[in-house]
Amino acid sequence: MTVIEQIHDSLKQVQDPELHRPLPELGMIDSVLFSDGLAQIKILLTISGCPMQDRLRTDVTAAVMNVPDVARVMLEFGVMSEEQR
Repeated sequence: MTVIEQIHDSLKQVQDPELHRPLPELGMIDSVLFSDGLAQIKILLTISGCPMQDRLRTDVTAAVMNVPDVARVMLEFGVMSEEQR
């Protein structure tokens, strides 16, 4: 299993704090990149200014840091389009 696959697998453990379903299941993972120990992940929030952004940042970082070879996590947040919701 590649590091990217392991990161995707770890993200299945992170649930949306309001919807109580895994982020990948909700289509909230926009992209995952990995290079030289850095995992770069873009999360799409359901609404702009989501009050749970800090909680998601903490939960995603904790889950991804459990993946071997990941030394740092950089998160970027975007917002889902009407169609994605």
